[in-house]
Amino acid sequence: MISVWDLDTYDGDIQDYLNRHQGTIRLHRERALELDNIEPPRDLQERIRFRKPTNEHYPAYMEARDGLAPILESKSFRAFHYTRMTDAEVERILRAGIRTTSLDLLNERLQSVVEEKLLKPEIAETIYRSSALHSPHEYGDRRGFWTTACPIDVTDSAVDMLVGHWGGESSYFPFMGGTEDEAMLAAIQGIGRGRILEIEVPMSSTQGVGPHSATKTMFDVVERSFGHENSLALDFNSLEPLPRSAIIRVISEGEAEFDDVATAFGYTSGE
Repeated sequence: MISVWDLDTYDGDIQDYLNRHQGTIRLHRERALELDNIEPPRDLQERIRFRKPTNEHYPAYMEARDGLAPILESKSFRAFHYTRMTDAEVERILRAGIRTTSLDLLNERLQSVVEEKLLKPEIAETIYRSSALHSPHEYGDRRGFWTTACPIDVTDSAVDMLVGHWGGESSYFPFMGGTEDEAMLAAIQGIGRGRILEIEVPMSSTQGVGPHSATKTMFDVVERSFGHENSLALDFNSLEPLPRSAIIRVISEGEAEFDDVATAFGYTSGE
């Protein structure tokens, strides 16, 4: 299984491919840095006519990425899903695996927390009727099961809302963005505990953000080995249910690793 930030976890065929293309990756990055340092002319007329040179190594760089993508199609990646769940929900996924986001799943989860007396029925009904899943044109398509390939500290703005609000974006989104409903948000925040699911994601299960996107991040990791600072960003969206065997472990709020997950996995953001 590949930890995308760690070259030592890359399979032999990937390492061999990257070693063959190190020169291309290095030349592209060094030229990109040179181009970034070119300042436009101060004179207004000259500035209007100014065109920054193109990176002559870009075609070879993209060709190398294109060649890596097919190799990744059969690989699996370590990934992390940030969420808020009850203990019963954790037990359920450890027994039956992970289902993708849907209105049916949200309804089932709402009914379960109502039965556990963690949420009033009328609040559950409001959450369901207001869910972002009803309005993909307004809130975006939230289907699938989203994970990130690099561990992110729970205080980061990219994930803090996810671990702080039960039900994820499909639950809390409609009560944010200028229409804050403090009572609804407090109810959602009061359910369960923050969780980080460590997952093994087969590349074959992902859609949209697939092998070619992963090549960019892996090339960035190679550039890190040259001494360049890169921030790594790669998300996966699995549109198929994931079996119980895909769940490596669940890190829960209150455990030491939960508050410093990046360090626990030996990852530095590079920012």
